[in-house]
Amino acid sequence: MRIKVKNIEIKERDTYSWREYSKQTRIYVWPQGESIIDNLMNRKQREHTVYKKEIIPGVLEAMGLPADTKVRWSQYAGCSCPCSPGFIVDGHSRHDVNVDVE
Repeated sequence: MRIKVKNIEIKERDTYSWREYSKQTRIYVWPQGESIIDNLMNRKQREHTVYKKEIIPGVLEAMGLPADTKVRWSQYAGCSCPCSPGFIVDGHSRHDVNVDVE
């Protein structure tokens, strides 16, 4: 499986809650061309090991972080239910990264 990164958007969090603002950086991967139903059905079945190998090195480079930065997958990265899975970047905070892939 070969994944092509179309866009990387790095945003600083703009919230008034210090707890939310200072959380570790999250990286969310958004496959393009999925219907809403496909997206909902695939949230617990993402190929996160493939994502980590093929996408994360380029994202870390775009963020200006070292290649050996620790990144871990979490089904609960975005909230307390498994609706928004993503990667959590250890030792880096205050940003959300959205990666569009095809």
